[in-house]
Amino acid sequence: MTPKLTHTNPKILASGEGESHQLLTHTVVWKITTEDTNSRYAMFEMTDTVGGSAPAHKHPWEETFYILEGELDIQIGDRYETIGAGAVAHFPANAVHAFKIVSPVARVLIIVSPTIAEAFYREAGARITSFPPDPIVVQEICEKYNLQPQ
Repeated sequence: MTPKLTHTNPKILASGEGESHQLLTHTVVWKITTEDTNSRYAMFEMTDTVGGSAPAHKHPWEETFYILEGELDIQIGDRYETIGAGAVAHFPANAVHAFKIVSPVARVLIIVSPTIAEAFYREAGARITSFPPDPIVVQEICEKYNLQPQ
């Protein structure tokens, strides 16, 4: 069944604008949401400091990282690279990947599709409120969205 497309309004956000929330040590600022794109994709800016990371995992959505500032160690499968401002890393659906921030600060523009990813990031941000996180809550969220630690 083809989804019903609705007309969306144009959107312009200045630097720093957008809905913000914390996800572990990451600050997430939503730039484009599923409502803006007829559920085609979503886009957010992630900011964090040295050591901020996501361990090796895979999930059923695609992610594309565009590095705005700083440097990250990136893993995609068996490939490891350090990338900096202006670089892009694309993680296909179900590809094992990880990242770690190696500069004092990093800002990354992240595009996700399909948009079930937005629901994951929002729920994780709302329910994972301590660090280290409650492993039971993490497991529940990961199972719900088919995110698998590796």
